[in-house]
Amino acid sequence: MSAAAQTLPRVRTDAGIVEGKTFDSNPDDVEFLGVPYAAPPTSDLRWRPPQPHPSWKGVRKATAYGPACPQIPSAWLPEMLGRQQMATNEACLYLNVWTTHLYGRARQPVMVWIHGGGNVEGSQEWPPLGPVLARQGVVVVTLNYRLGIFGYFSHPALTAESPHHSSGNYGLLDQRAALQWVQRNIAEFGGDPSQVTVFGASSGSLDVCDLLASRVSAGLFRGAILQSGVCVDGLAPTLEHQEADGRRVAKDLGIQDGADALKRLRAIPANELVDRAAQEKNVDFNPVLDGWVFDEQPALTFKKGREVRVPVIVGSNADEVSIFASPIVDGKSYRPKTVAEYREWLTQAFGRHADQVFAAYPAHTDGEVPRVFRNLDTDSEFGFGARLLAREVAQSGGNAFLYHFTYLGSGKFRELGAFHSEESILLSKKYWTSWVGSPDDEILSNILIQYWTRFAKTLSPDIPALPPWPPYSPSADKCQELGRRVGEISTPRAPRFEVFEEMLEEQLER
Repeated sequence: MSAAAQTLPRVRTDAGIVEGKTFDSNPDDVEFLGVPYAAPPTSDLRWRPPQPHPSWKGVRKATAYGPACPQIPSAWLPEMLGRQQMATNEACLYLNVWTTHLYGRARQPVMVWIHGGGNVEGSQEWPPLGPVLARQGVVVVTLNYRLGIFGYFSHPALTAESPHHSSGNYGLLDQRAALQWVQRNIAEFGGDPSQVTVFGASSGSLDVCDLLASRVSAGLFRGAILQSGVCVDGLAPTLEHQEADGRRVAKDLGIQDGADALKRLRAIPANELVDRAAQEKNVDFNPVLDGWVFDEQPALTFKKGREVRVPVIVGSNADEVSIFASPIVDGKSYRPKTVAEYREWLTQAFGRHADQVFAAYPAHTDGEVPRVFRNLDTDSEFGFGARLLAREVAQSGGNAFLYHFTYLGSGKFRELGAFHSEESILLSKKYWTSWVGSPDDEILSNILIQYWTRFAKTLSPDIPALPPWPPYSPSADKCQELGRRVGEISTPRAPRFEVFEEMLEEQLER
């Protein structure tokens, strides 16, 4: 019997042999699910950088996803994956591999997916990109990484025990460990470790940006795709700030500073930590300026051209923020309804710059407020940063391919416009539960898949069968529209971004 005809495919990793399965009727289309890439970050390894997974003897089954990292059940989950919650466990550092080229001699490019979810929710299964993209001639890897209080908790005692004098950023370090696993092992799965593209959406995209800004990521990938999330449009919190938050959380858990503080913190059950973190409304568990993973603000790293120099695709959606207030995902994001409420919100959000922002995004009647606010919030949180990153990469001599996603869904999704995460629906062909299908869905889905996988293969999305997509030029200031129309356009609302850039400059100068 030939290797390709084996019922269950096997691969030897540096920790041991894993046994996968096929994901359709073609025996060459195989997947390996729930492969550990680091030791379980439990007990004494909680809030430490990821450690190598112990080797195992014999054959380890890799036919089912490992549990997601601890989190509160997501209101997005019923729409995204058709279930109410996922199995979770603190021992969650698993990845998955899809390949159609396990038995081939030539190695294929590799795409490593960083899932979104605000760095507090999500998993390796969101969205199910593996089979769709692997059929386009790439090897696909998705992974879990520590979330919330497990992934981004800082505390003075943690900093003191660290040889790097750092705490927090464990989620980012998990992502780096997974990329290192890819470098060591992906050739055995038919992938080329010298042709790795890392990509992500939302907070996963923000994390990709942070990986680009971190010196500890150098050499782990040659391209990056950032879908609706960057790290160049604001400031990361300082370690001192995050340590203060950590001490407050520890105190709320009944643990004061002392010699046994870490031992007691590490003994708290995972579910209790998740519940406590959910109640800490004024604490954000996100990447921190720690002096090791980051030795300067990521925004400054890009401004000075000191990021990991690789080509990028970067973009945002036309109506990003609409979904956050939608009952489709139980959204409760605040929306001003009158001009007075809008002006008050601007004052709280932008302080002394509120009048400048209002001048750029004016609403003269109450009826104009919903549309104007959607544009403002989308631009300040997503559009401005995507264009800024593209410009800074281009100015430092690299290639950035900027996009603006404009596709309108059908049914109750239509009123949301081109909402946050919509492009991932088409990229994965996993349509949400309430999605009303249209023939146009598949047309744009196939275009996105071709552009993304072409980039992984050639470091340019440009492909003869599709509308040309040239690199971003700051002087021309154009981007690729991705919607029912596909092609180059002037970057929407770009002149209004000046006020956000002025505010960012002031922050960086402090």
